[in-house]
Amino acid sequence: MIRINLLPVRVSKKKVAGRQQILLLGLVVVLAIIANWVWASSRAGDLSVREAKLKRTKDEITQLDRIIGEVKDIKAQQAALKEKLDTLDKLKAGRSGPVRLLDKLAQIIPTRLEIRKMEEKSGAFQFDGSAATIDDVSAFMSALKGTAYFSSVELKKTTAVNRGGLRIVDFVVTATASYAPGAPAPAAPGKR
Repeated sequence: MIRINLLPVRVSKKKVAGRQQILLLGLVVVLAIIANWVWASSRAGDLSVREAKLKRTKDEITQLDRIIGEVKDIKAQQAALKEKLDTLDKLKAGRSGPVRLLDKLAQIIPTRLEIRKMEEKSGAFQFDGSAATIDDVSAFMSALKGTAYFSSVELKKTTAVNRGGLRIVDFVVTATASYAPGAPAPAAPGKR
């Protein structure tokens, strides 16, 4: 019988198959390295885009903080200016207010009433005077209440006295004054 030695063919086929497997393994490793490089490059690109966006956002925040600081400064200046304007208005009212108050007082005093003494302390007035009757004192108090310049009108004391053969009423009335009324109230009837 003829015998054929197939061993060298099998060995050569195994060598070829081993080379192909090594080549395939090397190709897979190279492809894995390329895929890893592509993935790392895309991640690095995303990271750089996000870092740039973060930097822009921080710059915007810094700019907005500066603008907010400027707005706060402007609001502080505005409040200071408003305070100064309010002070000027108070000074103007303080300059012309007493004149108007005294003018209104002169208009509302009844004809048979005399004010002998008038004191003012921090906007609180005290009127000492004499009247022909208690009705004249009552009319004076009603007239004070009817103006926008006086509030909290209160009768503190009345005394009936005889002077020069006439019976008169001495009185003390207190009131709180406002030198800058909103709108003067109409005068009470029966006043000069």
